[in-house]
Amino acid sequence: MDRFKQWWNNDLSKGVKFVLLVLLANGLPAFIILMTIPNRTEVFFVWTIKPVINARLIGVMYSNAMLLIIFSAFQTKWENVRVNMVVITLFSIFATILTFFYLKPFLAHPWFHLTYWLTMYLILFFAAPYIFWTHEKKHGGKLPVHLPLNLGARVVLIISLFASLVCGLGLLFNIELVNQYWPWALPPLVGGLIGVLFITHTAAYAWALWDGDWMRVRSIFWQAIPTGLLFLLLPLLHPHDLWSTLGNTLVLYYSLVVYIVLANLAIMLAYRPLEKSYTHG
Repeated sequence: MDRFKQWWNNDLSKGVKFVLLVLLANGLPAFIILMTIPNRTEVFFVWTIKPVINARLIGVMYSNAMLLIIFSAFQTKWENVRVNMVVITLFSIFATILTFFYLKPFLAHPWFHLTYWLTMYLILFFAAPYIFWTHEKKHGGKLPVHLPLNLGARVVLIISLFASLVCGLGLLFNIELVNQYWPWALPPLVGGLIGVLFITHTAAYAWALWDGDWMRVRSIFWQAIPTGLLFLLLPLLHPHDLWSTLGNTLVLYYSLVVYIVLANLAIMLAYRPLEKSYTHG
Protein backbone atom coordinates (compact mmCIF):
# COMPACT_ATOMS: atom_id res chain seq x y z
CA MET A 1 0.00 0.00 0.00
CA ASP A 2 2.88 2.38 0.80
CA ARG A 3 4.38 1.76 -2.62
CA PHE A 4 1.06 2.52 -4.28
CA LYS A 5 0.79 5.77 -2.30
CA GLN A 6 4.30 6.74 -3.29
CA TRP A 7 3.52 6.00 -6.92
CA TRP A 8 0.18 7.82 -6.77
CA ASN A 9 1.87 10.92 -5.35
CA ASN A 10 4.90 11.05 -7.66
CA ASP A 11 5.29 13.62 -10.45
CA LEU A 12 3.29 11.76 -13.08
CA SER A 13 -0.15 13.32 -13.46
CA LYS A 14 -2.94 11.67 -11.49
CA GLY A 15 -5.11 11.97 -14.59
CA VAL A 16 -2.70 9.76 -16.53
CA LYS A 17 -2.60 7.33 -13.61
CA PHE A 18 -6.40 7.18 -13.54
CA VAL A 19 -6.47 6.21 -17.24
CA LEU A 20 -3.77 3.58 -16.67
CA LEU A 21 -5.66 2.07 -13.71
CA VAL A 22 -8.96 1.90 -15.63
CA LEU A 23 -7.16 0.26 -18.54
CA LEU A 24 -5.55 -2.17 -16.11
CA ALA A 25 -8.94 -3.03 -14.57
CA ASN A 26 -10.27 -3.65 -18.06
CA GLY A 27 -7.31 -5.41 -19.61
CA LEU A 28 -5.74 -7.55 -16.88
CA PRO A 29 -8.76 -9.84 -16.23
CA ALA A 30 -9.27 -10.26 -19.98
CA PHE A 31 -5.59 -11.05 -20.50
CA ILE A 32 -5.59 -13.67 -17.73
CA ILE A 33 -8.81 -15.35 -18.93
CA LEU A 34 -7.87 -15.40 -22.62
CA MET A 35 -4.36 -16.69 -22.02
CA THR A 36 -5.17 -19.33 -19.37
CA ILE A 37 -8.64 -20.64 -20.30
CA PRO A 38 -9.17 -19.55 -23.94
CA ASN A 39 -11.56 -22.45 -24.51
CA ARG A 40 -14.03 -21.16 -21.87
CA THR A 41 -14.89 -17.73 -23.29
CA GLU A 42 -18.58 -18.67 -23.50
CA VAL A 43 -18.62 -18.58 -19.66
CA PHE A 44 -15.82 -16.33 -18.50
CA PHE A 45 -15.44 -13.67 -21.22
CA VAL A 46 -17.82 -10.98 -22.49
CA TRP A 47 -18.43 -12.75 -25.80
CA THR A 48 -17.72 -16.22 -27.16
CA ILE A 49 -14.56 -16.40 -29.26
CA LYS A 50 -14.01 -19.29 -31.66
CA PRO A 51 -11.72 -20.93 -32.56
CA VAL A 52 -9.44 -20.92 -29.52
CA ILE A 53 -6.56 -19.32 -31.41
CA ASN A 54 -8.67 -16.16 -31.77
CA ALA A 55 -9.20 -15.99 -28.01
CA ARG A 56 -5.44 -16.08 -27.59
CA LEU A 57 -5.12 -13.46 -30.36
CA ILE A 58 -7.33 -11.06 -28.39
CA GLY A 59 -5.22 -11.99 -25.36
CA VAL A 60 -2.16 -10.78 -27.28
CA MET A 61 -4.01 -7.52 -27.92
CA TYR A 62 -4.53 -7.11 -24.18
CA SER A 63 -0.90 -8.05 -23.49
CA ASN A 64 0.07 -5.07 -25.63
CA ALA A 65 -2.07 -2.86 -23.41
CA MET A 66 -0.34 -4.32 -20.34
CA LEU A 67 3.06 -3.49 -21.82
CA LEU A 68 2.06 0.13 -22.42
CA ILE A 69 0.72 0.37 -18.86
CA ILE A 70 3.93 -1.05 -17.39
CA PHE A 71 6.18 1.29 -19.34
CA SER A 72 4.01 4.34 -18.63
CA ALA A 73 3.69 3.57 -14.92
CA PHE A 74 7.45 3.92 -14.44
CA GLN A 75 7.57 7.39 -16.00
CA THR A 76 7.21 10.68 -14.17
CA LYS A 77 6.85 13.12 -17.08
CA TRP A 78 4.06 13.54 -19.61
CA GLU A 79 6.52 13.77 -22.49
CA ASN A 80 7.63 10.18 -21.87
CA VAL A 81 4.12 8.65 -21.85
CA ARG A 82 2.38 10.60 -24.57
CA VAL A 83 3.27 8.22 -27.43
CA ASN A 84 1.68 5.43 -25.36
CA MET A 85 -1.31 7.66 -24.69
CA VAL A 86 -1.77 8.05 -28.45
CA VAL A 87 -2.41 4.29 -28.62
CA ILE A 88 -4.54 4.20 -25.47
CA THR A 89 -6.66 7.22 -26.45
CA LEU A 90 -7.37 6.15 -30.01
CA PHE A 91 -8.00 2.53 -29.04
CA SER A 92 -10.46 3.65 -26.36
CA ILE A 93 -12.39 5.68 -28.93
CA PHE A 94 -12.35 3.20 -31.81
CA ALA A 95 -12.99 0.07 -29.73
CA THR A 96 -16.00 1.72 -28.07
CA ILE A 97 -17.45 2.71 -31.44
CA LEU A 98 -16.72 -0.73 -32.89
CA THR A 99 -18.72 -2.36 -30.08
CA PHE A 100 -21.96 -0.79 -31.33
CA PHE A 101 -21.38 -2.23 -34.81
CA TYR A 102 -20.95 -5.77 -33.44
CA LEU A 103 -23.45 -6.01 -30.59
CA LYS A 104 -24.79 -9.44 -31.55
CA PRO A 105 -21.93 -11.49 -29.99
CA PHE A 106 -22.24 -9.46 -26.76
CA LEU A 107 -26.04 -9.81 -26.61
CA ALA A 108 -25.70 -13.59 -26.70
CA HIS A 109 -24.13 -13.37 -23.22
CA PRO A 110 -25.64 -12.24 -19.87
CA TRP A 111 -26.36 -8.50 -19.76
CA PHE A 112 -23.72 -7.74 -17.14
CA HIS A 113 -20.95 -8.86 -19.51
CA LEU A 114 -21.77 -6.10 -22.00
CA THR A 115 -22.40 -3.68 -19.14
CA TYR A 116 -18.91 -4.30 -17.75
CA TRP A 117 -17.32 -4.01 -21.20
CA LEU A 118 -19.12 -0.79 -22.10
CA THR A 119 -18.60 0.77 -18.65
CA MET A 120 -14.84 0.29 -18.87
CA TYR A 121 -14.59 1.50 -22.43
CA LEU A 122 -16.95 4.45 -22.00
CA ILE A 123 -14.88 5.69 -19.06
CA LEU A 124 -11.79 5.50 -21.24
CA PHE A 125 -13.71 6.94 -24.22
CA PHE A 126 -14.18 10.21 -22.33
CA ALA A 127 -11.25 10.23 -19.90
CA ALA A 128 -8.37 9.30 -22.22
CA PRO A 129 -9.01 12.01 -24.89
CA TYR A 130 -9.59 14.63 -22.19
CA ILE A 131 -6.34 13.76 -20.41
CA PHE A 132 -4.44 13.62 -23.68
CA TRP A 133 -5.76 16.97 -24.92
CA THR A 134 -5.27 18.89 -21.69
CA HIS A 135 -1.84 17.46 -20.95
CA GLU A 136 -0.56 17.88 -24.48
CA LYS A 137 -1.80 21.47 -24.48
CA LYS A 138 -0.02 22.19 -21.20
CA HIS A 139 3.13 20.08 -21.42
CA GLY A 140 3.45 18.92 -25.04
CA GLY A 141 3.79 20.22 -28.53
CA LYS A 142 7.00 20.06 -30.54
CA LEU A 143 9.61 19.54 -27.81
CA PRO A 144 13.41 19.85 -28.16
CA VAL A 145 15.11 16.72 -29.50
CA HIS A 146 17.94 15.55 -27.24
CA LEU A 147 18.63 12.05 -28.61
CA PRO A 148 17.43 12.09 -32.22
CA LEU A 149 16.07 9.12 -34.12
CA ASN A 150 18.70 7.74 -36.49
CA LEU A 151 18.06 6.69 -40.08
CA GLY A 152 17.50 3.04 -39.14
CA ALA A 153 14.88 3.94 -36.53
CA ARG A 154 13.06 6.20 -38.99
CA VAL A 155 13.07 3.52 -41.70
CA VAL A 156 11.63 0.96 -39.27
CA LEU A 157 8.95 3.45 -38.22
CA ILE A 158 7.99 4.24 -41.81
CA ILE A 159 7.77 0.56 -42.81
CA SER A 160 5.83 -0.25 -39.63
CA LEU A 161 3.49 2.67 -40.24
CA PHE A 162 2.51 1.55 -43.74
CA ALA A 163 2.31 -2.14 -42.80
CA SER A 164 0.08 -1.35 -39.80
CA LEU A 165 -2.10 0.95 -41.88
CA VAL A 166 -2.66 -1.64 -44.61
CA CYS A 167 -3.36 -4.43 -42.10
CA GLY A 168 -5.62 -2.21 -40.00
CA LEU A 169 -7.74 -0.98 -42.90
CA GLY A 170 -8.03 -4.49 -44.32
CA LEU A 171 -9.12 -6.00 -41.00
CA LEU A 172 -11.67 -3.26 -40.41
CA PHE A 173 -13.20 -2.93 -43.85
CA ASN A 174 -12.47 -6.11 -45.82
CA ILE A 175 -12.11 -9.04 -43.46
CA GLU A 176 -12.98 -11.49 -46.26
CA LEU A 177 -9.93 -10.40 -48.25
CA VAL A 178 -7.67 -10.53 -45.19
CA ASN A 179 -8.86 -14.07 -44.42
CA GLN A 180 -7.48 -15.17 -47.79
CA TYR A 181 -3.98 -14.23 -46.57
CA TRP A 182 -4.32 -14.90 -42.83
CA PRO A 183 -3.34 -18.40 -41.59
CA TRP A 184 -6.67 -18.94 -39.79
CA ALA A 185 -10.24 -17.66 -39.94
CA LEU A 186 -10.88 -14.29 -38.27
CA PRO A 187 -14.49 -13.46 -37.36
CA PRO A 188 -15.50 -9.82 -37.92
CA LEU A 189 -15.38 -8.69 -34.27
CA VAL A 190 -11.96 -10.24 -33.65
CA GLY A 191 -10.65 -8.86 -36.92
CA GLY A 192 -12.12 -5.44 -36.16
CA LEU A 193 -10.44 -5.20 -32.75
CA ILE A 194 -7.08 -6.31 -34.12
CA GLY A 195 -7.60 -3.81 -36.94
CA VAL A 196 -8.17 -1.08 -34.37
CA LEU A 197 -4.93 -2.14 -32.66
CA PHE A 198 -3.04 -1.78 -35.95
CA ILE A 199 -4.61 1.61 -36.71
CA THR A 200 -3.73 2.99 -33.28
CA HIS A 201 -0.14 1.82 -33.72
CA THR A 202 -0.09 3.48 -37.13
CA ALA A 203 -0.87 6.75 -35.38
CA ALA A 204 1.81 6.06 -32.75
CA TYR A 205 4.45 5.43 -35.44
CA ALA A 206 3.48 8.69 -37.14
CA TRP A 207 3.68 10.48 -33.78
CA ALA A 208 7.13 9.01 -33.11
CA LEU A 209 8.39 10.26 -36.48
CA TRP A 210 7.03 13.73 -35.70
CA ASP A 211 8.42 13.78 -32.16
CA GLY A 212 11.87 12.61 -33.25
CA ASP A 213 13.37 11.98 -29.79
CA TRP A 214 14.42 8.40 -28.98
CA MET A 215 13.97 8.66 -25.21
CA ARG A 216 10.38 9.86 -25.63
CA VAL A 217 9.28 7.28 -28.23
CA ARG A 218 11.42 4.19 -27.47
CA SER A 219 8.46 2.39 -25.86
CA ILE A 220 6.82 2.02 -29.27
CA PHE A 221 9.88 -0.01 -30.36
CA TRP A 222 10.13 -1.86 -27.05
CA GLN A 223 6.50 -3.05 -27.01
CA ALA A 224 6.76 -4.51 -30.51
CA ILE A 225 9.26 -7.20 -29.46
CA PRO A 226 7.24 -9.16 -26.83
CA THR A 227 4.02 -8.57 -28.79
CA GLY A 228 5.65 -9.96 -31.93
CA LEU A 229 6.96 -13.00 -30.04
CA LEU A 230 3.43 -13.75 -28.83
CA PHE A 231 2.16 -13.48 -32.41
CA LEU A 232 4.84 -16.01 -33.41
CA LEU A 233 3.62 -18.49 -30.80
CA LEU A 234 -0.04 -18.49 -31.85
CA PRO A 235 0.21 -20.88 -34.84
CA LEU A 236 2.62 -23.10 -32.90
CA LEU A 237 0.24 -23.42 -29.95
CA HIS A 238 -2.89 -23.93 -32.07
CA PRO A 239 -1.95 -25.78 -35.27
CA HIS A 240 -5.40 -27.42 -35.47
CA ASP A 241 -7.06 -24.00 -35.81
CA LEU A 242 -5.11 -23.10 -38.96
CA TRP A 243 -6.56 -23.39 -42.45
CA SER A 244 -6.35 -26.97 -43.76
CA THR A 245 -4.75 -25.63 -46.96
CA LEU A 246 -2.37 -22.90 -45.82
CA GLY A 247 -0.52 -22.18 -49.06
CA ASN A 248 1.88 -19.30 -48.47
CA THR A 249 -0.23 -17.60 -45.81
CA LEU A 250 1.83 -18.94 -42.90
CA VAL A 251 5.09 -17.95 -44.62
CA LEU A 252 3.75 -14.42 -45.14
CA TYR A 253 2.55 -14.25 -41.53
CA TYR A 254 5.85 -15.44 -40.07
CA SER A 255 7.89 -13.23 -42.39
CA LEU A 256 6.05 -10.11 -41.25
CA VAL A 257 6.17 -10.99 -37.56
CA VAL A 258 9.86 -12.02 -37.62
CA TYR A 259 10.67 -8.72 -39.34
CA ILE A 260 8.82 -6.81 -36.61
CA VAL A 261 10.71 -8.57 -33.83
CA LEU A 262 14.19 -8.42 -35.39
CA ALA A 263 13.95 -4.88 -36.75
CA ASN A 264 12.78 -3.43 -33.46
CA LEU A 265 15.28 -5.48 -31.48
CA ALA A 266 18.12 -4.23 -33.70
CA ILE A 267 17.11 -0.61 -33.11
CA MET A 268 16.79 -1.16 -29.36
CA LEU A 269 20.26 -2.74 -29.15
CA ALA A 270 21.81 -0.02 -31.31
CA TYR A 271 20.53 2.66 -28.94
CA ARG A 272 21.65 0.96 -25.71
CA PRO A 273 25.10 2.63 -25.53
CA LEU A 274 23.58 5.98 -26.54
CA GLU A 275 20.96 5.65 -23.79
CA LYS A 276 23.66 4.99 -21.20
CA SER A 277 25.68 8.00 -22.38
CA TYR A 278 22.56 10.18 -22.33
CA THR A 279 21.50 9.00 -18.88
CA HIS A 280 24.92 9.42 -17.28
CA GLY A 281 25.81 12.53 -19.25
